[in-house]
Amino acid sequence: MLDLYNNKYDRTTLKKYIYAVSLIDILKTQHLDVSFVVRYILNNNYQLTEEEHTIDIDMVLLYQTHLTKEQIIHEHIQYDVKYDSVDEFDKCN
Repeated sequence: MLDLYNNKYDRTTLKKYIYAVSLIDILKTQHLDVSFVVRYILNNNYQLTEEEHTIDIDMVLLYQTHLTKEQIIHEHIQYDVKYDSVDEFDKCN
């Protein structure tokens, strides 16, 4: 299991264990890029718990202070869900 509070993990590792750890813990403890935030943290398909469904842009900005609202919105506009298929996800395993 990942120790999010004591270690930093790369994108591939976070994707591999995304269902085994809380998205909120990832958000609070890891340095995330805007693409990861839009594809996984803000994506309802990965928000499994009621608490995870409360994640929004404001919460992301609270914990990922290096990101801006404009970056997140821009990435969200550019993001095409068809490229985030199960096949793409499985590549990191």
